Formats: sequence, C-alpha cells, structure tokens
Amino acid sequence: MGRHSAVKFHDRAQAGALLGEVLAAQGLGADTVVLGLLRGGLPIAAPLAQRLGAGLGALAVRKLGVPGHAEVAFGAIASYRSVTGRYLVPAVHRHALASVGKTELRAVEDRAAAELELLAARFADFAPSVAGRTVVLCDDGLATGATMHASLDVITRCGAGQVIVAVPVAPRDRVHAMEGASAIIALHSPHEFSAVGAHYEDFSQVQEDTVAALLRGARNPEA
Repeated sequence: MGRHSAVKFHDRAQAGALLGEVLAAQGLGADTVVLGLLRGGLPIAAPLAQRLGAGLGALAVRKLGVPGHAEVAFGAIASYRSVTGRYLVPAVHRHALASVGKTELRAVEDRAAAELELLAARFADFAPSVAGRTVVLCDDGLATGATMHASLDVITRCGAGQVIVAVPVAPRDRVHAMEGASAIIALHSPHEFSAVGAHYEDFSQVQEDTVAALLRGARNPEA
C-alpha cells in the first residue's frame, strides 16, 4: 500500500487478504497459528489464515477507557487459555490517576475483567495451543496499541515462539518495537493518524455471531 494518509481499505476482509499475501511472501505457512483480537481482528485474521493454510483462533481483549472519556484507553487486558495479560499506557494512566483517582480506575478494570471472562469463555473452543509456535496477532489497526500490548503479554505467557503483529494500519510511530513482538507488519503507516476507522470505507461493528461463523468455517488445529 502507499503511504498517503488518504489510503483506505474497502473493509476488514480485503485488508486481511492483503496482509495474507504479504505474510505468505515472507514464507509463513500452515505451521503458523493466526489469532484475531476479539472482535474486530477476526475479519482480518480469517482471510489471512486461509491464505496461509494456517489455524485460526480468537484472543479476548478489553480496552480500559478513562472514565468520562471511554474512547481514550489508559490500558487493556487480555485472556487466552485461562492466562491473562495486562498493559497500561504510561502517560495516559498517570494522567487518569491524577484526574479521577485509583478507585475509579479499579472499577473500570473490574468491569472490563468481568466482560473479558465472559468473552473468553464464549470462544474458549477456538484457542489452539501456541506453545513454541509462530503466532500472528491480528487486529483491524493500532491506535494507542494498548490491546495489542496486552495481547502480546498474554501470548508470551502462553509460551509462544515467534510472535508477529499484523495490522492493516498503524501510526508511523507505532510500527517500531513492541515488547514480545519479533516483527510488526502494517500495510499503511501514515504520519498523520486520527482513527483506525478513517482508513476503511466499511468499518461496521463486528458482531459476535459473525466472529463465531468465521471461526467455525476456518481450519482450527487441535486446541
């Protein structure tokens, strides 16, 4: 893809197919495990996994939004195969602590943890083992990167070997090193970045039934 800020993908499926071509050209194949971050990452991960002939799974994540400004993440939590991961965005978390206090932030995290547990339980049958495997983590884009950082934390705890982050779009300053990732693949990384959805013509909300259908229709290795 080009680097101009006006570049748009038609939808998540097209973006995932394009990522699949890039990763196939780099030699990844059927021995890879592709995990989509729930929910928006699954329509990216499914065509990517199909192109590689790889197994597909789902990783449960929840953003931790600043009280009163829920769209701003002060962190994120993730769950996979009963293992949990957590990440706090340093500057945002410090500011949130100063402005709303520890009690309010703990309440946000407790609510998110309850939601995460339910989400992970619903898709527990689609969580193949990643121990010693090459894993591709997919989302529809990076903004703060909080959910991806939390996902990297949990997948590292699960004993994954090489972990590749693959997203259609990310700000230029997010495509450098992320702890736990051996590589970060972004098709489009503009200097000027407003929101992930601005880079899609169709950025409809992904429903859990859609996710379930994608997972049931994919190749899923033994969990």
